[in-house]
Amino acid sequence: MAEIKSLSSILKDVNKKYGDSVMAVGVDDLRSFDTLSLGSPGLDFCLYNSCPTRRIIELCGAEGSGKTTTAYLIAASYQRKEMEQNPQSPRSILYVDLECGIDPDWAKKAGYDMNTSPVQTLRFMPEDMPAEKIFDTIIECIKSGEVGLVIIDSLNMLVPMQVYDESLEKKEMGGIAKVLGDFVRRVTGLLVKYNCTLIGIQQLRENIGGYGNPLTTSGGRGWKHGCSVRLMLKKGDFFDADGNTVSGSAENPAGYVMEAAVLKTKVCPWDRKLGRLTISYTQGVDIMQDTIDVATYFGFIDNSVQGSYKILDPDTKEPILDEEGKEIKIRGKKNVKPYFEEHKAMWKKLYDKIYEKISQKNDPNIVAFEQMLGLNINEKFNIDIDAENAEIN
Repeated sequence: MAEIKSLSSILKDVNKKYGDSVMAVGVDDLRSFDTLSLGSPGLDFCLYNSCPTRRIIELCGAEGSGKTTTAYLIAASYQRKEMEQNPQSPRSILYVDLECGIDPDWAKKAGYDMNTSPVQTLRFMPEDMPAEKIFDTIIECIKSGEVGLVIIDSLNMLVPMQVYDESLEKKEMGGIAKVLGDFVRRVTGLLVKYNCTLIGIQQLRENIGGYGNPLTTSGGRGWKHGCSVRLMLKKGDFFDADGNTVSGSAENPAGYVMEAAVLKTKVCPWDRKLGRLTISYTQGVDIMQDTIDVATYFGFIDNSVQGSYKILDPDTKEPILDEEGKEIKIRGKKNVKPYFEEHKAMWKKLYDKIYEKISQKNDPNIVAFEQMLGLNINEKFNIDIDAENAEIN
């Protein structure tokens, strides 16, 4: 008769064979892992501060919606964190450039240095490899322990081996879905073990099936199941050089507001489904303007009098006074940002207070952007988010 082992003995044997973290008493919170900022308080707001590490993050959207820019922002956050935590031997970023469209100049405007940062970027541009070989290479890099962030741009460009050498006239069922599903099952545990984060960029496709959401992403349900966070991105309002909203057909818009819908999150409450990011065509990501916008939504900047902006102390909500003891009032929206550019310490105080506030989960005074702005997320993004989650769950 086989010997019956105690639970503690089983735990010890399993951990000895497979690693000390395989079985443990108690369960860690997802938030106990480190996090990476999406690059802006307006975007981080929808995820209660930032996105998790050691997980799979999906960024999907139409052409030009800001998917790659958001990936650059996360990479910039990773570089900063890595230099804080591993300054002597920082781990690299593996950028799988399947679209051959990587842009180091634009990346730098998002704070991501691809060339001179101590946190190296390895550009993997597989020109003649099927998806299976690409995934095997990614897994090998993760297992080396020397890569802390993987960006796949984009998943739609992957070609499975079953169709790689076939004629374009031959049709295959399933496509990339099975291969991607197998990859997710293999890589999920490795991301946790080797402290690595995976970002998968997806292009939106029209759903030709005739039912369900009119927009969809490729890769099947296995990929969606494996993601801890899924964000759908789109262009919102365009603005001119003075920050005023203009038509998308305007002759020379200065930039636009990128909007993000949270399709799925396993790391925080799912009650903030909209995030926002200001993108200037010349300056890149405008974090200062995002800070001003969020501060206004939170009441740290009072714009109740049309055309006038009054700065309030984030702690007391009392008006901040200038050197002469007078309330600071700024006339005209276009003058708000220049004021903070001259008073960086005040901007930083607002920035820090915003991040402190957006991390709180039970503050009744904080409402989601979609409520503040009176927006219907499903209509704005042309998708039924609840139905999307019901489909994969």
